[in-house]
Amino acid sequence: MAWILDEYAKFHGYSPAVVTGKPIDLGGSLGREAATGRGVLFATEALLNEHRKSISGQQFVVLGFGNVGSWAAQLISEIDGMVVAVSDISGAIKNSKGIDIPSLFKHSVANRGVKGFSGVLQYWLKIVTFSSQQPLGV
Repeated sequence: MAWILDEYAKFHGYSPAVVTGKPIDLGGSLGREAATGRGVLFATEALLNEHRKSISGQQFVVLGFGNVGSWAAQLISEIDGMVVAVSDISGAIKNSKGIDIPSLFKHSVANRGVKGFSGVLQYWLKIVTFSSQQPLGV
């Protein structure tokens, strides 16, 4: 992104606001890696607030466990939301008692996906269904 910023500056002058994802020393933002996942958290909190609910005590399903989904899951779990299912390109996992998100993140990085994570039900190309209280998908 530094290169793109430099190329833009050649034609239009230095304007760091034009390019996102640039290095900190070129005007990038601290916390950028988590920013979109944090936005998911804020949007989810706003929606729940309209229904007089909070993240704490709710169950969540996270569809996609890349940068955005993994950060959203981490931030939700940090404020006592329970992530009960996660999916990515490798498959889907479910544990109605909650998933250990920090451990899942380490597993996902090491194994290039959620498939094979222990202590959960594994799904591949199946629809994850729930009975009774429906968790919220984010």
